[in-house]
Amino acid sequence: MLRRFFLKLTLNIFPPLFFNRIYLKNISPDYKQMNVVLKKSFTNINYYKSIFGGSIFSACDPFFPIMYYHIFRKKKLIVWTKSAEIQYLSPAKSTLTLNFKISENNIEEIRLAIKKYGKCEIKNKVMAIDKNKNACAEAEITVYLRDPNFIDQNSSIS
Repeated sequence: MLRRFFLKLTLNIFPPLFFNRIYLKNISPDYKQMNVVLKKSFTNINYYKSIFGGSIFSACDPFFPIMYYHIFRKKKLIVWTKSAEIQYLSPAKSTLTLNFKISENNIEEIRLAIKKYGKCEIKNKVMAIDKNKNACAEAEITVYLRDPNFIDQNSSIS
């Protein structure tokens, strides 16, 4: 519980998120879910009074790697966002919510790939939903995970 509290506090005061008005609301005990809010504010709106695309992208970017890092913390994997793609579906005229979820199938797929190859890439999707339940953006985040201690048993050293 204390670990999740400090993670939430740290992310909520981290300047790139704080000044974009991105707030982590909830973290599930198993780190498989995070609920994030991107509040519409004078600091993140454009000329047309909608939320900047960059702010929406910032709200999508860091959370999946953080979740995987904590899920696999005992294995001490190297985890980072390898690529990200976002589709803006409609102008964000109000506060947005983003619900990040990792399935048990994803976790098992990673476990098998790490055991066999020592590394894995996995794609995750998240939607940015406004207060009227309209999808404003959809992002696909590719997360790279690697075991720095992996030794390939199939390679032969001559």
